[in-house]
Amino acid sequence: MPGPLRGVLVLVLGAALLGGCAVGPSQRPPIATIVDEPPSAEPAPEGSAPGPAPSLLPPLLPAPAAGAGFTDCTAEIRATLAPTDLGGRDLRFGCQSVAVGGGGSSRTEVGVLQVSIGPLPPGGPIPIAVVGEAGGPTGSDRAIRLAATAPEPVLAGTALYGVDLRGTGNSEPVDCITPSVREALVDADPVAADPGALAGLRDAAAAAARTCTQVLENALTDFRTAVDAEDLEEVRASLSVDRMHVVGVGEGAGVAATWARRYPAAVGRTVLDGAPDATTSFSQRGRERATAAREALDTFAADCTARPDCPLGPDPAGAVTGILTNLHTAPLTAPGGRRVTDGTATRALVAGLGEPSTWPALAAAIAAAGQGNPTGVLDLLAPEETDGGGFDAGILQTCNDTIERPTLDQVARDAGQARGADPVFGAYFAHDALLCSSWPVPTEVPPPGGAAGPPSLVLGTRGDPITPLPGSERAANQLGSASLVTWLGAGHGAFPATPCIRTAVAGYLRDGTLPQQGTVCPP
Repeated sequence: MPGPLRGVLVLVLGAALLGGCAVGPSQRPPIATIVDEPPSAEPAPEGSAPGPAPSLLPPLLPAPAAGAGFTDCTAEIRATLAPTDLGGRDLRFGCQSVAVGGGGSSRTEVGVLQVSIGPLPPGGPIPIAVVGEAGGPTGSDRAIRLAATAPEPVLAGTALYGVDLRGTGNSEPVDCITPSVREALVDADPVAADPGALAGLRDAAAAAARTCTQVLENALTDFRTAVDAEDLEEVRASLSVDRMHVVGVGEGAGVAATWARRYPAAVGRTVLDGAPDATTSFSQRGRERATAAREALDTFAADCTARPDCPLGPDPAGAVTGILTNLHTAPLTAPGGRRVTDGTATRALVAGLGEPSTWPALAAAIAAAGQGNPTGVLDLLAPEETDGGGFDAGILQTCNDTIERPTLDQVARDAGQARGADPVFGAYFAHDALLCSSWPVPTEVPPPGGAAGPPSLVLGTRGDPITPLPGSERAANQLGSASLVTWLGAGHGAFPATPCIRTAVAGYLRDGTLPQQGTVCPP
């Protein structure tokens, strides 16, 4: 799917749920189960019992002016999508660029994509902002995906507004890392664990920092969560809504959480799907991502063997490990001259594990690489590696959001320990710290605190290799009043993966009901 507009998803829910959630015994984490036909309650005698407690969440109200300023771009957007991307629905699109740059950041424009099922309601839609990521699916990507896959009763009467973060999607793109340096960063040895073997990655990161500093100058530090939160507030004002309902995924959830802390009076109902913990060190996050990636790989393997034509054979996880080992010894060369190493394949693997809908294509690409054909792996990486495709913005966001600058020796030591715990993913994720080693240290990275506005719903996924579950658990605790729902599945982002998750999100967004704290949804 292309990256039209990246951003904050304000999500409105309508009508009926797809099943009820019940919470399991208290001796263990409660597991929500789906009740196919929940019994209807006996009507209470008139005046005999108090009604339900008022919701802690603001009401869902139409916003007649929310559609103002958008140009119909349905034909243009549909032309970039496969028929399956529409989910069989009559999706309509409106495009707009919003000028942002308050609070001292550089002036620029962010793209906002309006997505609705059919025409907008006559009285105006209930606006839902969707925020995606810098280095992953943009806000517009996520908005399209939700409009195509979320239950239609949840979306009745609403419009999703995908907000693309700075440098991504239909926002003004950032392109400051040369193609050769991008390739060097992607293709780097994923199991290196000594300073000599890591020197090439360190040098490529230094080259990226140098060219981005030259190209962006004073705007270099504008690609960070705090600035994106200010941009989100300017988008809210442009939509003419007093309180904005938001769905954020991954980095977008971090942006939405920061916005909610800063502008509590403007906050509506916020779903933070795969919320990251901004206080986590590189080392801890690397270990947690490796654990989640291993969980996701096992789930991917089970999914593959459940299909009649799994290209990776009866032991997909073992086959993946063997193919990576062979690529480490004997990299492949693509027709254009690009080398495909185990680093290239590992990056494609991690990105693919986060998107379960692509697992058949991922299995085919990795299997083909095992047979000497690297085309499938490169095709999976191509959308990200193109100029303005999100690769540069993702690194900028990561490095501007942390003051950590570990040395080469520190990263090598950490990589050696992590590789011992997980030979496939351990060192690979430990290397993330080296990507920022040469970047300027930000002068302001405010620590997160509690949120004074309405309580948020935080979703965490056990097998999320991008924003692991422990980070989402900490993010929920930091917000204070947030309610956490854990999904025991795999992938990056939980909604709308299963009936249990859909029920929890629909109850929160539509009815204003927070799920019981600690609810766990089965895979």
